Amino acid sequence: MTQTVGIVGGGIFGTTLALRLAQAGVDVELLERAPTIGGLADRMDLGGYQVDRFYHVIVPTDERMLGLVDELGLTDQLGFNPVGVGFWIDGKMEPFNGIGDFLRFSPLSLIDRFKLGMFVLRCQRKSSYDDLEDVPLLPWLEKQTGKNVVRKIWKPLLDSRFDGKHDELPATYLWARTRRMNNARQGKSRAETMGALRGGHQTLIEAAAKAAEAAGAKIRTGVPVTGLTMEGGAVTGVATDDGDRTYDLTIPTLQPPGLKFLLPEPLKPLLDLYPQRYQGVVCLVLLVKHSLIEHYSVNITDETPITTVVETSHAVGTEHTGGHRLVYVPKYCDTASEAYGLSDQEVYDRFTAKLAQLSPQFRHEDVLAWTVQHGPTVEPVHPMGKVPRVPPFDRGVDGLMLASAAQVYPRLLNGESVIDLAEDVAKIVAARVKASA
Repeated sequence: MTQTVGIVGGGIFGTTLALRLAQAGVDVELLERAPTIGGLADRMDLGGYQVDRFYHVIVPTDERMLGLVDELGLTDQLGFNPVGVGFWIDGKMEPFNGIGDFLRFSPLSLIDRFKLGMFVLRCQRKSSYDDLEDVPLLPWLEKQTGKNVVRKIWKPLLDSRFDGKHDELPATYLWARTRRMNNARQGKSRAETMGALRGGHQTLIEAAAKAAEAAGAKIRTGVPVTGLTMEGGAVTGVATDDGDRTYDLTIPTLQPPGLKFLLPEPLKPLLDLYPQRYQGVVCLVLLVKHSLIEHYSVNITDETPITTVVETSHAVGTEHTGGHRLVYVPKYCDTASEAYGLSDQEVYDRFTAKLAQLSPQFRHEDVLAWTVQHGPTVEPVHPMGKVPRVPPFDRGVDGLMLASAAQVYPRLLNGESVIDLAEDVAKIVAARVKASA
């Protein structure tokens, strides 16, 4: 008897999962509530141009993503460019791209720079994170790099990224982040190199969905799932506005804050094993006439209402924006924070005031278009002491498997890690389906 699998959610996780299951011969259907697939990687119109809602990049070591790009015939739409990274520290911009800039980084003493460099090297060489999972992040950083580096660099960056609430973070957070960013550094100069697909991650998602359909998957958009259906303690499928759909195995890919609205009351305790805190983001997106910063991104250690500035045009080019530049100005914060509740105009005024400090060439009259995008659950916060660290996919409920980006750990949440997880889940599901056939 043919086993059917239903996937809820058409982001990069859901579409990759559907593709791999269809290729394995599984009868799979994907349901997405939005008119188009994509999720957080979706495009939007800005000033008449189609651009990413949020910024995404690919680094040269993203093996799973690059493999999928090649498999789907998108290699000719992929480009890599050397990009710069800057530090806004002590009221001025300091380049921080490559060994030369590192050696000249005057905000830190020579000994502090040596400690920081050795820390990056140790993170790169350290392949196991087991002994870091329950080590508090800041004390670990002080031991690794010294109190002055923590005071000048790490604590201000963490305060900005986590709204000052990062005591629960384990050392794995910076270990994973340092390893990924170091993987973007190429060549003898160790300058950062980043890439992007023409059309953004959405190009990959659309191609994956098309390939999934060609392999037999059904992709349904504009189908809001209102809940999971149950019978005799087992999940039997999903309820939608157009009626119930029955599956032998249902896989919601929503992050837990969204998943809680789908789970029947008896299943809500399944959420207890997930992280209970999620970072949201408020992101001002600007289409401007000229480049505002010479760097792809800026680390801001001075007091700031924003987390960073990312001029993605350095990585993605300007062909798709008529030669104009794209600048993303995000603030990562809890959805209950004051920043998340600001009006769009308040976000624009507050964020551009800081942007003007970082970029003296910023002029309001050079802004061709702007928008404010909100993401309520862009990243789970995995705290120390959580057991198990990652909830299992199989939670002992017949007909149900829970798999989402909330189970990415300790790696950073990005396209590479999500594709990696989706492909691993697909292998588990395909084996289960084969065994029950």
